[in-house]
Amino acid sequence: VPQDSALFETMSIFENVAFSLRLRKWIESDIKERVHELAELMAITKLLNRRPFGLSGGEAKRVALARALAASPDVLCLDEPLSALDEETHGEICDLLGELHREIGVTILHITHSSTEAHRLGETFLRLEEGQLIEGNLES
Repeated sequence: VPQDSALFETMSIFENVAFSLRLRKWIESDIKERVHELAELMAITKLLNRRPFGLSGGEAKRVALARALAASPDVLCLDEPLSALDEETHGEICDLLGELHREIGVTILHITHSSTEAHRLGETFLRLEEGQLIEGNLES
C-alpha cells in the first residue's frame, strides 16, 4: 500500500477494492461477496458507490487496505501508512492494523520513519540507514 493510497480516481470504491480480483478472473458473485466482506471489516460500506475524490485521509487508507487485502495476501507491505493523518485517525488506523494482524493473521511489513509507531505496532524491528542494516535481525 503506497503512502498516498494510490486509489484509481476514475473507479468507484467498490471497483477499486475489486480491481485485483477482476485481474485474477474471479467470478462476479465472489467478487461482490469479498468486497462487501472487506468493506464491513474496514468500515467503508457507505463509501462503495462513491469515487475516491474527496475522501478523508483515513477513508482513503481504509480503502487502500481493503484493496490490498482483497486477494488474501500472505504479506501486506505498507509504506508510511500512518503519515499525513490527524491524531484521531492515526490512532484508528494504527488500531485497525493491529486488529488485521491478530484477526486475519496477515504478516505486515510496516515501513516507517517513526520509531514510536514501529514499537507500537511491531514485533520484529529492523533499522536501515543508507541501505545498510544497522539494528535488529530477522531471528529475534
